[in-house]
Amino acid sequence: MTKAYEADLFTIEQLNRLGYTGGKRATRHEKPLLVCDVDEVVVHLVDPFVAIMEERGYELRSHAFQLTGNVFDRETGREATQDEVWEGLTQLFKEQEQRQGIVDGVVDGLNGLAESTDVIFLTNMPHPFGDIRRGYLASRGLEFPLVTNTRSKVPAIRILASHCSAGIGFVDDTPTNLKQVAESLPDVKLFHFMANDTFRDMAEKVEGIHFSTGDWVEARRGMETAFAS
Repeated sequence: MTKAYEADLFTIEQLNRLGYTGGKRATRHEKPLLVCDVDEVVVHLVDPFVAIMEERGYELRSHAFQLTGNVFDRETGREATQDEVWEGLTQLFKEQEQRQGIVDGVVDGLNGLAESTDVIFLTNMPHPFGDIRRGYLASRGLEFPLVTNTRSKVPAIRILASHCSAGIGFVDDTPTNLKQVAESLPDVKLFHFMANDTFRDMAEKVEGIHFSTGDWVEARRGMETAFAS
């Protein structure tokens, strides 16, 4: 039995504003659609997050594919609480334009892919930071619609898939997100991208993905092949 995931209502509202509704004027994709994550796919997250936590007196111990449970007080060895980790992430999102550099090759990769494929960003982050991210990505040449989300991505991708006539793909850095979509929406083509080599090597393998990479030349080639099949 497929698990039901609770939708983020503000995510649905954003999709409605972009035309993903049931009306006659609803957005319709005649080309394939790529649903693209942002953190560690388009912008770096791990390295700037580590820098922030080091400034706060913590260190990252990469024992597993996660942030919570990997961060420790540098002097006492105490594991950082989830609240302390979220405080660091909140600072990162506030300062994302200064902290989160663009992943090498993504501008050419996505804009090249956009010649034959529609692109929409679906990023899990607190909604108040969405406009900062939209402006930042647009200023770097990535002018695609962006939707923020705070729950499972399955409900949003389900809505997007219902508006696609030529297939849909999903690229994300987090195996859990990919597995949820694989189990709930088996027709979605799945791609794993993680810019950070250390965390990518530790990531759980997901059955059915077309590739796992940190290179946008390879990613674009793999996506084009998948959408053509």
